[in-house]
Amino acid sequence: MRRRKDPALIKERHATADAAAVLEAAARSLSGAPRTKRALAERLIKAGYPEEHVITATDRLEAIGIIDDERLARSLVESRDRSRQRGDRALAQELRRRGVPEEIALRVLAERSDEADGLALREGEQTPLSAEERAAYAAAARVRLRGGDARAEVQRVAQVLARRGFPSGLSWRIARERVAGAGEGIIPPQPPEGLGEAD
Repeated sequence: MRRRKDPALIKERHATADAAAVLEAAARSLSGAPRTKRALAERLIKAGYPEEHVITATDRLEAIGIIDDERLARSLVESRDRSRQRGDRALAQELRRRGVPEEIALRVLAERSDEADGLALREGEQTPLSAEERAAYAAAARVRLRGGDARAEVQRVAQVLARRGFPSGLSWRIARERVAGAGEGIIPPQPPEGLGEAD
């Protein structure tokens, strides 16, 4: 039977690591999943590596482009737009939780809205849908309608959208359209191809 390694002993060994060993540990930590500079530094410090070597290692990895908080933020936002649609509020919260600096998170979310202009139009209008509206329509399309009381159904769909980080007014508007459209056999406005398929 394999013996478990003593965590205290490992931390003690990490505390005496030199700069090269910390840089190697940082690079190894990034091989599993990309991390922000802050998240990587916190992980290494928690593992017991000396803080001054951790700062040097993360600065070096950032300088050579292995760590790129902005690239990670863009990738995460694009991934969420493709799979698990979220509102700006929920995306900003997730980016913060992952260690993306506030100014980068705000810039990436602003660019997301700018890029969406002109991609999709509201039904019968010439006003483009924002990225957040497209994501909300896609999220609403994934909510299975249960039938029954229309008011209760609108409330349930709006609450699902609100929990996904969409603004209250947008959540209620799309929920009303979705439930009314289903009742009349009409499919409400959908986001661009690939974003609104129901599960």
